[in-house]
Amino acid sequence: MIAGYPIDTIYLYVLIGCTVISVFLFIFGDIFDFDGPVDPMLIIPWLAFTSLFGIMGEKIFDMSHLLVFLVSGGLSLIIVFLMNFYILIPLRNSESSLSVSEKDFEGRTATVITPIPVKGMGEIKLSSVTGTITRPAAFYEPQEEVVKAGSEVLIIEIKDRVCYVVPYKENFI
Repeated sequence: MIAGYPIDTIYLYVLIGCTVISVFLFIFGDIFDFDGPVDPMLIIPWLAFTSLFGIMGEKIFDMSHLLVFLVSGGLSLIIVFLMNFYILIPLRNSESSLSVSEKDFEGRTATVITPIPVKGMGEIKLSSVTGTITRPAAFYEPQEEVVKAGSEVLIIEIKDRVCYVVPYKENFI
């Protein structure tokens, strides 16, 4: 007993409190920016897992309360480390939108929609996982003939939303 409360009850109250705080952080977590050394996204799960394992340890094993707490804390530390390393860090580093940077299209092939004249601009279609995008296109270097609709072109550079392309010919050895 701690301060007149059984240890199981304290573990349960901590678990309920962590659940409420977790729901709050899930809903409003993007509003707050936690840049300090202590991240609530790691402390709250550690407390929750420690209290959960503490409840289970007190019910299942006949050990001292301190030993149950230390074992629960150790297991929680391992789980929270793995959760941080394999879930939270990749989520923080991922992009928040499905859009693709125009620089990502350089070096890729596209299909001509509107023919590209020798001196002038046409239109190309870029296909990606997120969908299809059309962009105006011009030749990167002077060409001798028009590229017809349906032909493949290679994107060399993108400047001011205009794709500079060359005709694409696959060379298989």
